[in-house]
Amino acid sequence: MRRKNFIMNVAAATGSILLTKENLFAFQNVQRLVPGTQDLIDPVIPVKFFKNDYEGILSALIRLRTNYGFRRFMILGPEKIIRFLGFPERQVYQNIGELILKVKRSLSSYDVEIGWENLATIKQGPGVPYQKLTGIDGKVSEISFCPLDQDFKKVFSDNISTVVSVARPFLINMEDDYTLGHAGFGCFCPLHLAAFAKRQQHTYSREDLYKIFGQITPESIRLRKVWAELCRDSLTELAAFVREDVDKIAPETRICLLQSGGADFYGDFTEPVTRAFAGKTRPAVRLYGTDYGHDNAERLPEIIFHALYNSQRLPPDFELYHESDTFPHTRFFMSGAKIKSLMTAAFAYGMDDSRFHPVQNTDSPLEDVGYANMFKKEVNRFNALKRAVRDCSVDGCEIMYEPFEHIVNAYGKGDKKRYAWANVTGRLGIPHTSVNGKVKMLSGSTVGVMSDEAISKLLSGSTFLDGYAAQLLYERGFGDLIGAEVFSGEPPKFLYESIHNDTDFKDIRGKIMYNFLLFVVATEGGSYFQLKPLDEAKILTDFLDGEEKPVTPGMIRFENRLGGRVAITAFDLDNNSSSAIINYKKKEIMRQTIEWLGREPLPVYVKELPNVFCIFNRSKSNDYAVVVIISLCSDPFNSFSLDLSHEWINCRIQLLNSAGEWSSMRSEKNNSSIKINEKLILMNPIILKLIKKP
Repeated sequence: MRRKNFIMNVAAATGSILLTKENLFAFQNVQRLVPGTQDLIDPVIPVKFFKNDYEGILSALIRLRTNYGFRRFMILGPEKIIRFLGFPERQVYQNIGELILKVKRSLSSYDVEIGWENLATIKQGPGVPYQKLTGIDGKVSEISFCPLDQDFKKVFSDNISTVVSVARPFLINMEDDYTLGHAGFGCFCPLHLAAFAKRQQHTYSREDLYKIFGQITPESIRLRKVWAELCRDSLTELAAFVREDVDKIAPETRICLLQSGGADFYGDFTEPVTRAFAGKTRPAVRLYGTDYGHDNAERLPEIIFHALYNSQRLPPDFELYHESDTFPHTRFFMSGAKIKSLMTAAFAYGMDDSRFHPVQNTDSPLEDVGYANMFKKEVNRFNALKRAVRDCSVDGCEIMYEPFEHIVNAYGKGDKKRYAWANVTGRLGIPHTSVNGKVKMLSGSTVGVMSDEAISKLLSGSTFLDGYAAQLLYERGFGDLIGAEVFSGEPPKFLYESIHNDTDFKDIRGKIMYNFLLFVVATEGGSYFQLKPLDEAKILTDFLDGEEKPVTPGMIRFENRLGGRVAITAFDLDNNSSSAIINYKKKEIMRQTIEWLGREPLPVYVKELPNVFCIFNRSKSNDYAVVVIISLCSDPFNSFSLDLSHEWINCRIQLLNSAGEWSSMRSEKNNSSIKINEKLILMNPIILKLIKKP
């Protein structure tokens, strides 16, 4: 996955994206390199200046520096009002450069760095003749422009160069509108259609592609891949063009990509675009992974998973910033506890730093100092956590994800939720990773971009499938390896699910669980698949009728002829957070099934408590581990218990406090369980170090 430059990256990426048995398990946890930089977290802070209150905003920056230690500030501009007023003239960028220079001079005695966050990338403003982004349905964006338009490319680059020549910002952030999703389904303008025709040696109209992409056929899959690669390459070309111009003025100026949520959809462009913007400087990218507008805790494991995926795959010279964005930047919507939990998870996942938003973009940026106070209190602990996991890799069951899986879903029919297992394991106290896990957790349409060879390799190991993935595998001819025939479920006529044989599981009270597929209300509902197990398969749970008699299996497990172990839940995990998936019995059933699949205990597991997110980092020397526990439940608990595998049960345990110090703590051992006598409070992370005794 390493690329020496963006040209090699683009060329290599045009190969087949079918996962083969060779590359399926080839990903390694890469150690983040921090050459020549301090080990301390030094976040970049976006700040807006108002024309009539320069001194007031400057005073806020001084307060942020002296009271909270922040020293890197990103001046926001141009104003997003340009989307209504018109495409910005060169003078707008001259003014931005002069503002940055003025701030640098005003704060020259405060040991700060001043950068620029460019809010006008692909999406800018109306009133110019450049080629506009055009969706596959013909919708045209009046304010977003095609990166293949040479006139737009030159003006875009010239405007950035203007700021650089005036102000020499230490860093430029390219806002996450640097993507092609502003007119619906990407850009199908004449320029992109011509480039597509050149690659295919065949001319397709937009209408042709609209029809083809609305189906799932070998042709549509092949063309969707080529189209996504074209999107990626057009954005990479523009980034390289900008870098070349900036290098003529200030080759030391770094340019950081703020990753778009559509980065995977448009050709998995994060790595090549980041590399192109970087040139000969150290590549920097802000990985998305926050939750705008509300304080819901339950989604935290799912929200942060994509950042984990990227952190375990991007080259080790990349500097990774977490999207520590509190939008709309007030605790009416996001608490300091939530952003603390997200940042804790991000640093546990190996992030280098943070693009942190502790202020409002108003004339009173410090009206709410809650986020800044949180950081001031927690920064030493963040730093200690970052140091502790530096020589570790995130461990647990592996949630499988493939950035190109969207190509096997028809346009307009909706994608299956990707990495849906993260919502399940993340709430059940089961640690997960995205690489090198012994047990693979597979859901949705990922199998659609896997070769038969890769699937056989997968099923010769340890695999947990949701119902939709199982159906796709059955339809591909792998029923004999997954242990069942799988069909779409009939309208449900049941309200409960029950353990088939209570001797199959231990430490579970009772047998019956809710299964409210009939009731599409609040969190309830969802869909299921009918499993017809092979004779050799073992039924673990059944869906029950009104007489409490089995109707169809709810979960099975199977050992196949390749020596692999497979488990299937009948539920489609797509957007399913129902009580049928998340409950006390299912927590243990899932845990014990994963351990059966892997033929060994999980390294750590949070017992009994609801909605607890667990992250496990194993040191490369394997003599210590770092465990992060984040409660997603509003109820406080005076203590909690961890089940530890035999290799960790006799370890010494240390607790990381807010001062960044590790202190020994007492715990109560009971067989394979350790009771931790620390309060577990909603979104107040607990960080432990397990140290093996000599």
